[in-house]
Formats: sequence, structure tokens, C-alpha cells
Amino acid sequence: MLVINEQQLKKEITRQHVKQYTNTSFYSINTFKDVLKLAFKCKNKHTIDIILNNWSELTNDEINWGRNTKMIDSNEEHLVKSLHPKELLMIINIGSIMQKTYKMKPEVAFIFAFGIIHAHFVFENTSMDISIENMYNTLPNKYKSKSGEKKFKKDFFLKGTSQEIRKILYKTSKDEC
Repeated sequence: MLVINEQQLKKEITRQHVKQYTNTSFYSINTFKDVLKLAFKCKNKHTIDIILNNWSELTNDEINWGRNTKMIDSNEEHLVKSLHPKELLMIINIGSIMQKTYKMKPEVAFIFAFGIIHAHFVFENTSMDISIENMYNTLPNKYKSKSGEKKFKKDFFLKGTSQEIRKILYKTSKDEC
């Protein structure tokens, strides 16, 4: 079910001529836009851009709060705006499961997977308070509905804690993505 591995990601990063790939480096989320667009195949090729811009606005508010309250430092701020290659692989693989198994639309599957990874690896460590509703609202308006939001919230807990998602989140270092 998993669609991409670290070797494929390394090849893509090297092709883009960004800083040397290492599996310990964090990269700007924008570095991975093309990879995310390929993985999620949204109907509108700009949907990922719109979601990431909305996400950036949402997290900027929280970063400002964190600076003012001294809850986050510059390193944590950098982590909020970056992705580790293994996090990218998790986003793609969770998104794939959500699309194939649960028939979620690519746009919703992307923000679902992106939100799960951030909730698990970023927000928990930085005390940032971004609600599931706010995550859902990063979708472009044409993909949002009241019933869709309600389903998203329910799925975030039920499907986001499913066995197959936990396997991706809690892989040991000897396991391959």
C-alpha cells in the first residue's frame, strides 16, 4: 500500500538542486510542493499551493503567539515551517491509504495526512493550538461543506488512530517507509 520510499525522495531532492539530501535534514515545505502535487493528484494543480499558503497563514498566527508567550524558540519555529523527509513519506503514505481505502478525495486526504503528521510531530512539542476545524479550513472553499467538516473531524480521530496509520507513525528505524 505504501507508494514512495526514501531512495525515490532522495532522487527528487537531488534533482531539484536543493541543499544536499540527508535523512537528518529538515527542508522548507515548499521544497516538496512538486512531490506533493504528484502524490495527491488534485483536480486543480494549484490546490496544494492554496492549502500550503492557508496553512502558512494559520501557523504564522500560532508562531506569533509562541514568540510572544516564549513558548517556542527559533528552532521550533523553523520546524513548524519545515518537513523532514520521513515526515513527507508519512504524509504521502497516509494520504494514499486515505484515498484508496477510505475513498477520501485527494485534497481532503492531503490536509488529513498533513494535519496528522503536524499534530503528532510538531504541535504536541510546541504547545501550538491548531484545531481540527482550522486544519479543515485550509482547504479551498469549493471543497468545504458542513457535513464534510463533521466527517473530517470524526475521521481525524477514528481513522487517524487506526492500526494502519499507527504503523506508519510509529515505524522503527529498521523498518522501511
